[in-house]
Amino acid sequence: MTMPTGSLEEQLRPQLLSGLAFERLLEEIVSGRLPPGQRLRLDLLAHAWSVSRTPVREALQRLVDMRFVEVSPNAGTRVAEWSTVDMIERAHVIGRLIVEKTCSGPSPRAHLQDPLVAEDACELLSYLELSEQLISRELGRLGTRIVHDHIDPLRLFVDPQTAIRHGVDFAADRASRRNLLSAAFDAIERQDPLAAREALDAFSASFIDALGSGTAQAVA
Repeated sequence: MTMPTGSLEEQLRPQLLSGLAFERLLEEIVSGRLPPGQRLRLDLLAHAWSVSRTPVREALQRLVDMRFVEVSPNAGTRVAEWSTVDMIERAHVIGRLIVEKTCSGPSPRAHLQDPLVAEDACELLSYLELSEQLISRELGRLGTRIVHDHIDPLRLFVDPQTAIRHGVDFAADRASRRNLLSAAFDAIERQDPLAAREALDAFSASFIDALGSGTAQAVA
């Protein structure tokens, strides 16, 4: 096991250490650097990050709740067996919520204006960013938890190298998804919730289909 380096205290105030420990562990797990079955030793992680055991313990518990880590009396704390199916479930939840929340008014666009103006802009990240803003705005503290538990793992998973490692190729239908997302933003801008819902629903279905390609390859 390659332990992450660097002191967490050098990066964040003490009360935020649990959050950063969670982010680091989640990234290591989703990227595959910590594979399923890998044992996670609380004392080693705390020592590697120069923190107490408490923030690491809290981060591990959050990952247990998210099904990325499992604890058993015999095997101890280990990275759980997970697959693209877990990401599909998260994408379904986000897709349902974002479509529903477009009913309540226009999105706070701010820095999201013209999100796909660059030719190489990632439409998946733009979609997840829009999802975060809508869900956080409408659901408050619960929305923040949904972002951490559903959107953050998806953000990590759509990294091209990570996706390919799981047999997922997001290149297919990319042009179609970009058009759908642009249509959704335009509809939100002109406060047309019906058109926004239709475009976002179609985008969500395309996203889930792309994720499902990894599952199909694994079965084959």
